[in-house]
Amino acid sequence: MRLFLLVFLCCSFSTIRASSSSQKNLPWYPSLEAFEHYNSGRSHVFSQAKFKGSFKGNNVVQSQSSLPIYPSGYNMSYLDSKNIFIYGGGYGDEPGSIGAFVAKVDPETLLPIWYNQLINTSQNGEWDYPGSMAILNDGFIYVIYGYRLSKIDPKTGVTITTLILPTGEGEPENTGYNGFNATADGTLIMKSLYRQAGCSIQGPDALLNCPDPTDVPASVLVSVNPVTMTVIDTITLPAPVAARPTIGMVNNDTYVYLVEADTVIRYRVVSGKFIQDTLWNPGIIALKGQTTATSFVVMDDWIVGQMNTLPSATELTVFAINQKNAKKQFLIKPFLGDPIPPLVYEAFSHAADGGQAISWAPASVSADPDTHLVYASDSLPGKIAAIKLNSEGMKVIWKANQTTTEFTALIGPKKKRVLIGTDIPGAQIPGNNSEDYAVWRDAKTGKEIARSARLPVMTQGTMIQPFYSGEVFYEGELGNLIKLKPVKIKGR
Repeated sequence: MRLFLLVFLCCSFSTIRASSSSQKNLPWYPSLEAFEHYNSGRSHVFSQAKFKGSFKGNNVVQSQSSLPIYPSGYNMSYLDSKNIFIYGGGYGDEPGSIGAFVAKVDPETLLPIWYNQLINTSQNGEWDYPGSMAILNDGFIYVIYGYRLSKIDPKTGVTITTLILPTGEGEPENTGYNGFNATADGTLIMKSLYRQAGCSIQGPDALLNCPDPTDVPASVLVSVNPVTMTVIDTITLPAPVAARPTIGMVNNDTYVYLVEADTVIRYRVVSGKFIQDTLWNPGIIALKGQTTATSFVVMDDWIVGQMNTLPSATELTVFAINQKNAKKQFLIKPFLGDPIPPLVYEAFSHAADGGQAISWAPASVSADPDTHLVYASDSLPGKIAAIKLNSEGMKVIWKANQTTTEFTALIGPKKKRVLIGTDIPGAQIPGNNSEDYAVWRDAKTGKEIARSARLPVMTQGTMIQPFYSGEVFYEGELGNLIKLKPVKIKGR
């Protein structure tokens, strides 16, 4: 079963700052797909992307697929609609995934224009775990994989330079940096996680199936100047941290938020240096029996998240913590009492603590600051929900039957927002499914407005990638890159 926890020198950055003075979403390249989750707050709101079908639901989804040449594709970045790039290869437990690659893709044929295999972990034995890719406003591709950060020329695919990152108390071959984030001035922020020493299991499976996955060092938090590709600061965190870092702003100060086992901590970032904010202390946010939270999402004055990255015998909670006052918190149980399909219930008879699992949410929430709606999911009851967050608390607005282990994406303008996500066919078990649907919903009401045919299973823990002209990209686990587009059925 593919269950995993997926959970990212005071030098001048004048090159990035000078070219991004008019850009709001600093420091990312001003394209539709600016970052893995669009912005540093990880909102998943891609307002530049459009839904070109009918909101009445009379749509057909057109599909075009590549050959299986992009194994375990993870995320995509664009300079524009003609210059698009895919990162993948980080799921070493999947056939054909031999280590990280970046490729430039022809948007019409879906064939590679260039292909840069950055590492071959089947030969060197290093841990192959998913990192990520993004384009900063300097126009260069940055990709993190294992304990390496590479800067790549988007025109040629040539690696310009590679920085070897600190591995803390872990051996390099057991160290992975699962993605990165960035502050507005361009400082890259990343943190490590580890495979147990002596374990040779590849991919995310190592976080569950090594003899003792908890026998790993504390993570290190690292900042990097992307212009010089040098480390600015490195600190050892209090414990291992799995979920990726989230960045928020409070009174013009920059903070990085990090998940611990049952709480959240934050560090102020000043010229790339980390200063722990011990005065901001939300206390224990996990209920008894819950597993750790996914990465947080920033929405206005709040950071928002959901628990149970691993299967849990305790129901899922969605929580909001105020960035200015950590004691101001809201919590809701959106799926409490929702039944679990019998086959799923049987397949998840052993939670992380050995009990019957009733909840599993391997992806983080999505959060829309324009509508004040938070979108949560739980793959065991097979539900998604829209939750209103305001100064008075949280309230479920709508729920729908949809079983997903992936992130959701929000596209379109505020008044016509659309939620996109995967849906596992009913007879298949989450985490062990062989197929997915792609589903489009009216984000305000939850009404389904488009659904694809069955597709080869998507790389688990990823996200359908919004693209231009109403299209999206779907990254198949075995390497098929699929372009989808909902269009209105003529005459209806």
